[in-house]
Amino acid sequence: MPPSPPEAPDFRSLFEASPNPYLVLTPGLIIVAVTDAYLRTTQTRREAILGRHIFDVFPDNPEDPAASGVSNLRASLERVVKTGAPDAMAVQKYDIPRAGSVGDGFEVRYWSPLNSPVLGADGRLRYIIHRVEDVTDFVHLKSRDAEHNRQHEALQARAGQMEEEIFRRAQQIQETNQQLRTANEQLGELDRLKSEFFANVSHEFRTPLTLMLGPTEDLLAGRSGTLPDEARKELERVHRNAGRLLKLVNALLDLSRLEAGPKEERFVPADLAALTADAASSFRSAMERTGLQFTVDCPPLSEPVYVAPDLWEQIVLNLVSNAFKFTLQGGVTLRLREEGRRVALEVEDTGAGIPAQELPRLFERFHRVPGTASRTHEGTGIGLALVQEFARLHGGAVSVRSTEGEGTTFRVELPLGHAHLPPERIRTTARPRSAAREATSAYVQEALLWNVSKPKEHTQSNHAPTPGQASQDPRPRARILLVDDNRDMRDYIQRVLSTDYDVETVTDGQKALEFALARPPDLVLSDVMMPRLDGVGLLQALRAAPHTRELPILLLSAKAGEQATVQGLSSGADDYLVKPFSAGELLARIASNLRLARMRREMADERARAEGLAEALRARDDFLSVAAHELRTPLAAFQLHLELAERSLGRDAPARALERMKHARSFIRRLALLVDVLMDVSQITSGRLKLTRTDVDLAELLVEVTRFAEEEARREGTQLTVTVDGPVMGAFDASRISQVVHNLVANALKFGRGKPVDVTLRPDDAVVRLCVVDHGIGIKPEDRERIFERFERAVSTHHYGGLGLGLWVSRQVVEAHQGHIEVEDTPGGGTTFRVTLPLKDAAVPPTGAITEQTG
Repeated sequence: MPPSPPEAPDFRSLFEASPNPYLVLTPGLIIVAVTDAYLRTTQTRREAILGRHIFDVFPDNPEDPAASGVSNLRASLERVVKTGAPDAMAVQKYDIPRAGSVGDGFEVRYWSPLNSPVLGADGRLRYIIHRVEDVTDFVHLKSRDAEHNRQHEALQARAGQMEEEIFRRAQQIQETNQQLRTANEQLGELDRLKSEFFANVSHEFRTPLTLMLGPTEDLLAGRSGTLPDEARKELERVHRNAGRLLKLVNALLDLSRLEAGPKEERFVPADLAALTADAASSFRSAMERTGLQFTVDCPPLSEPVYVAPDLWEQIVLNLVSNAFKFTLQGGVTLRLREEGRRVALEVEDTGAGIPAQELPRLFERFHRVPGTASRTHEGTGIGLALVQEFARLHGGAVSVRSTEGEGTTFRVELPLGHAHLPPERIRTTARPRSAAREATSAYVQEALLWNVSKPKEHTQSNHAPTPGQASQDPRPRARILLVDDNRDMRDYIQRVLSTDYDVETVTDGQKALEFALARPPDLVLSDVMMPRLDGVGLLQALRAAPHTRELPILLLSAKAGEQATVQGLSSGADDYLVKPFSAGELLARIASNLRLARMRREMADERARAEGLAEALRARDDFLSVAAHELRTPLAAFQLHLELAERSLGRDAPARALERMKHARSFIRRLALLVDVLMDVSQITSGRLKLTRTDVDLAELLVEVTRFAEEEARREGTQLTVTVDGPVMGAFDASRISQVVHNLVANALKFGRGKPVDVTLRPDDAVVRLCVVDHGIGIKPEDRERIFERFERAVSTHHYGGLGLGLWVSRQVVEAHQGHIEVEDTPGGGTTFRVTLPLKDAAVPPTGAITEQTG
């Protein structure tokens, strides 16, 4: 039994115990790790600095106006971030805060820093290692000596510093090299563990697969009696897919064996022509069923060729399977020729071809050429990598030439004889190959799952609902379009769904698109990886068409994980199922999405009704406009007669009568304002708000408007202060701005509870700022945006009254002047409204505002 590997060390503890002062930073200069030596040197604690920005922890000394430590260190760190290269700094004067309570000041220190990058596997900067050396004592020693002979000692100090720095840099290079050696050893160990993991997992998979395949083959052979036809079909499907899974497991096992180093392969003399023709001929039936011409040209060779038969057969099967997959018409030709002391195998097809930019990466592990027309998009990207590795094991090489749209030719060359092979792995006689038939069957069975015959497309299920079902749900059965290029998967899903739905099937995304656009189904269930047009492309095309834009679309994919699911849903799919899935889950997802689609249709009907309601509201606004106009006429007459009556009373009239007339004027003015608000509502909601701009001094306008509020302020016992900073000239609608000022000041007086109200007006460069401050009841944060909506209020109408339209009208007027209005808390309690207006006209008036300019 091999000894168990030693326990991996705790690298964090090793790092923190390092005798050197290190600080690990992110590219954003956040501290994420620190050594104990660094903490001792800087007199800090780990929990006090981790997660903080380096310059928040170590700022410049505020008492030293010449301090440059922060700026110099920032420049060095930015160079590391930009270049990805280490950056050594000269000795820096960088004071640090003294340990203890706040206010202990800074301690003068000198440092020799080095900033080194740590790059990830993708070449991007992951961390920065900041290494420092405290040279304060050294600098102070040199400073004291410099008092005796400053010039001489300065030169000597510089030479000493340089010598010290050179020594430190040499040590750092040595340490860095040791770190690189350690990292390489760790990577090698990880690679070895990964290979062992692949090998172990592959072996573990083979056991349950064997237990699946063996009993299934016994049942299909009739050893347990005759099977019903339906049960036989299901078992054949299980056997085919278990064999396909075994093929994938074998590929992973081969890959792990190659990474661990070939030790088991034995090379024997073989009749390569017969071996090649026998392996390739297994594909003939699949080729013929698709209408492809398959030519196998393998004349006898002059001598046996030393090969590992199982590996050579996999080379042939991989190349023929690959040609079959990407050739939709024409043919495939396999040739074997003896050329001097070499033998060459060529597999030529008339398929889709390979883009020139993809050829250099064709034999990379797990690489797949995107967007190429093929019979299926299934595959792992391992096959061609194995072909290359197997060819190298034989002392040979593989090459490819291809023309996009015309076809591809793969060529494998092997040397004759056995001098190029390791002597310890050569046998003079061939041994039986137990895996040969298993491998051939797995490749062919997988190919037969692709589109090898003309499918029955647009097949509608004839499963009608029973009378009981029909009575329970009188609605017609939903039509589902199923899109998948794997025959077994199509058959399985159709059988699961056909009990409840009418299922129509197609084999690729392009056919599905044509069918769905011609006759939209109720739901589309599509695989992601498919030839011609994949599931995401189908989804995007259906979303772009007006009559299928709202169609529920579910994607099926073998890509598991949160990221794959997020990508599937973010592409616009209504749902995303990861294979394998249960029949119950599939049925539940489909039923849920059909219900959601029905609800969306009902919501569309609701939107139509809402549009009708909006039209009714517009009619109401028109009525308000007419009503306001009609009210203005008797209101004006009433106001005129009131003034005549007041004049007729004369100055000698009783004081009580004059007081009543005064109140009547106040009420009539208030009623006129309400009529004006109704008119504003009509104009604003119908987009007919009209601004008549003239040259206006806002300072005079403010004083004039607030003069009318002074009487109410005195009555409420409120101190009203108006502060104007000089004349403020601009092009404004004077009546509309007066309306805004009146609304804001009236609100401040109403809700100020008798406390002072301050109104200020100040020009600020190209704008003017109006501020109305009260110290009253204030406005809750959640109500601040709502108060600017129609009929919305932040307080009860029972206590304060009002229509809830003043602030809404004010905002519309301000925005029509290309300004904005804001609300915030007054310090100590209350509300502050801030209005900002441009002193010059904007180039384009806002939507719904009509601007007239007069001199």
